[in-house]
Amino acid sequence: MNVGGPEENRAATSTRWAPTPAERARTSELVDDYLEQQVIIAQAKARQAWILAEGRAIAEAQTRRGGTGSEFEHPLRSMAAEFAVAGRTSDRTIRARMEWAVDLIDGFPATFALFEEGRISEPHVRAILDAGSRLEDDDSRAEFERIILPRAEKLTAGQLGSVARKLADDIEPLPLEERHEEAMADRSLRAAPLPDGMGELTYIGPAVTVYAMHDRATQMARTIHRTKDETDERTLDQIRADVFAEIALAGLPTAELIDQHGGDALTKITATVQVTVPWQTLTGVGDESAFLAGYGPIPADAARRLAGEAAKWTRLFQDPDTGCLKTVDTYTPTKAQRRFLVARDEHCRFPGCRQPAIRCEDDHTIPYSEGGVTDVRNLANLCRAHHVLKHNSNWDFRHGPGGVMEVISPTGRAYKHKPTPVVRFEASAEIARADFGSDPPPF
Repeated sequence: MNVGGPEENRAATSTRWAPTPAERARTSELVDDYLEQQVIIAQAKARQAWILAEGRAIAEAQTRRGGTGSEFEHPLRSMAAEFAVAGRTSDRTIRARMEWAVDLIDGFPATFALFEEGRISEPHVRAILDAGSRLEDDDSRAEFERIILPRAEKLTAGQLGSVARKLADDIEPLPLEERHEEAMADRSLRAAPLPDGMGELTYIGPAVTVYAMHDRATQMARTIHRTKDETDERTLDQIRADVFAEIALAGLPTAELIDQHGGDALTKITATVQVTVPWQTLTGVGDESAFLAGYGPIPADAARRLAGEAAKWTRLFQDPDTGCLKTVDTYTPTKAQRRFLVARDEHCRFPGCRQPAIRCEDDHTIPYSEGGVTDVRNLANLCRAHHVLKHNSNWDFRHGPGGVMEVISPTGRAYKHKPTPVVRFEASAEIARADFGSDPPPF
């Protein structure tokens, strides 16, 4: 069943439209044109990176020639100002882009080559560098690029970042726990001004804490949004911000909010995060990193602490050859299906969406009203927005083996969408095969 209500009820109130053949053909032409411009933009961005890197090289030569090296780096500052004034931007921004361009061209040449060809976008390149920059030697980076670049041409930048972080974690010899301890030194809380009397509060801390804070505020906001009266016109995002401010200032939502929206229901809401932990890590036999849905790898020690406090566990059985989820062990059939889907999908199955599965709805790929069965081979997680879109448009979804979904747009374009755990497994398996010289041993 769907969390938001029976599918047949949605079908009865559907506002689905039917594009005309001419509209469908023109839309397809526009998509083709958009993709062509995307290539041109990527090529232009790559050329800009090359220009900035060369400008930086000239500044470095001036520094060496003049013997003017100092903490002020006058030639580099002057060069950055040259570009900044001409381009009507700040020299600090140009200096950062220069550093990024040099890191890209010198450290990730294969990535830059694809960027120059327009085959990957700047957000994809940034996802690769953000994850791979900690790899210090050329061989490790080359191995990282060999595995990640074919996936960069198939995944969104958000999906790629998650996979790239896990892959770099597999390659990087420095344990994640040590890197996490170093990163913890940079935790902070900052305030910055925004226009029109607004401000911005930025918290940097452990990923599990960040995601748990956001989830708890979201749950509270949903409770208020669901029960608010007609005079309250706030959106879910606005309510979430208000709730977060109340918690930070008062420790709990104000009495007015509590009284108006269900007694002490809000104060009893606890955060929910989805963490996948290998059994070797859980038992202390190994120290492989765990995986936080929507983020990426987290240290083994943090995962063990979370597991020790968890009210509910789900064991997942994974095919060691394909990475596909085989089954979960639990009790009642309905809960088993839901827990299986959350574990298999991790996120909304609409391409590019990163909404965690724990906040998604169960969708019958073939609607129940049309004879679709309530089976994991006919169920998938869709966030509320994409669930509504599916039932009110000509987007089509088809199940394939191993949880792979074929998503077909109204113009007839087909996209293969693999579950996030499978994509992550495939990248990690390439590292294992390189280490063992063949397929990794079964777990």
